Amino acid sequence: MPSVKKIHSILDLLRKHYRTGLTNKEISERLSIPPSTCYRILADLKKYDYVCQHKPDLRYMLGFAHMRYADSIREGMDVTSICLPFLEDLHRDTDETTFLALLNSNSCVVMEVCGNINTRISVGRGEVLPLHASAAGKAVLAFLPSRERTRILGGMELRPYTSATITDPVMLNKHLAEISRSGVSYNLGEFHRAINALAAPLFNNGTRVLGSLALVGFSVDLDKHQMKEYAGPFLEAAQAVSEKLGAQFPQRILDYHNLG
Repeated sequence: MPSVKKIHSILDLLRKHYRTGLTNKEISERLSIPPSTCYRILADLKKYDYVCQHKPDLRYMLGFAHMRYADSIREGMDVTSICLPFLEDLHRDTDETTFLALLNSNSCVVMEVCGNINTRISVGRGEVLPLHASAAGKAVLAFLPSRERTRILGGMELRPYTSATITDPVMLNKHLAEISRSGVSYNLGEFHRAINALAAPLFNNGTRVLGSLALVGFSVDLDKHQMKEYAGPFLEAAQAVSEKLGAQFPQRILDYHNLG
């Protein structure tokens, strides 16, 4: 049985016995997993809070990590429902693919897409976007608290997806500083060759960046001049969504574009 399948089986079994929990021996016997293997898997799951262990009788139960993931999914679903009408309007106005991406650890995940999804552009629900090489990711990275941004950049590889990908940390930080001033992130073939994109950040009621609204298309149609024309509508949509989420959109961005 592959490791992922074993992990799933253990977690699903503990879900069914969430009130009483199970010992390593009980889990091993019910799933026909060798006790030593079962113990190693449980030890790793415990390390990352996927399971916890009741001290007196050493019974395993589901850990609190699942609650964090559940909260993120619920929040993502709420944001998606708010963003969808704006994505539809932006798609209709630009005739390009629009999407919502939310921050998830050290990357962004596409939650909703409007428009035709071309496999060469590779934007679909669940698509993982790098923070340093995508417009959606850079729009988020630029607005993270400096200490958090430094931590994330220090722990990730600035992988060169194309020859245009920014892989120099100094250059990337200068680029992010400009995005922080303007509120608009551009991607000129940095993630996929001949594919351009733009994005504007979204904020929650704690005025923390949580994701971005983005546009993507082939560079032959969506050139830099065209994207600059679309920057205003995307910022206005990002501002409206952020306000619906209880956030105050950064005034410096509005002043930069004379949006009031």
